[in-house]
Amino acid sequence: MAQAPAAAPTPGPSRGLASGTSLSGKTNAAICSLANRPGDRIVAELAEAVNGPDGASLPVGTPILVEMAPPAADGSFVFRVRSVQVNGELVPVQGTVRVGDDVAITERQVSKGGDKGKVITGAIIGAIAGRVLGGSTRGTVIGAAGGAAAGTIAAARNSQTERCLPAGASLTVTLSAPLVFP
Repeated sequence: MAQAPAAAPTPGPSRGLASGTSLSGKTNAAICSLANRPGDRIVAELAEAVNGPDGASLPVGTPILVEMAPPAADGSFVFRVRSVQVNGELVPVQGTVRVGDDVAITERQVSKGGDKGKVITGAIIGAIAGRVLGGSTRGTVIGAAGGAAAGTIAAARNSQTERCLPAGASLTVTLSAPLVFP
């Protein structure tokens, strides 16, 4: 007589974190607007444990993978959350990411390169023009100084402002959909 097939085991209730749950993390490296580009992935580590009502929990240090997005119109940093590591697996996550209000964003001028060459080239061109137009050593010196000044102005126009978040900057992810544990 044939045996009836065994019933498939019913999966247990899923555990996870509800939509609206906040995950507060700290970046593991500095993030800069020129050194990092949209699409770059950054890991933040959970700064405090998160517990769900069904017993699901994420311990301190849980990796949260975020991605740099194009900056906002005002130049502020924008990130997208991609996943959270749960029980050794990266689980896709939906939510918003906000940089902490306590994060000190630094700014600095960064050259696009070639600044020294612009100043030197300006000085040489100015010296030649001063010699040709002025016909004397004094004209050469005045031309060189004027050319160097013009080269310095050109170099200053060739720089950009880079904004940086320090290593350890706080990021808060707010889940917009439940995070279901595997």
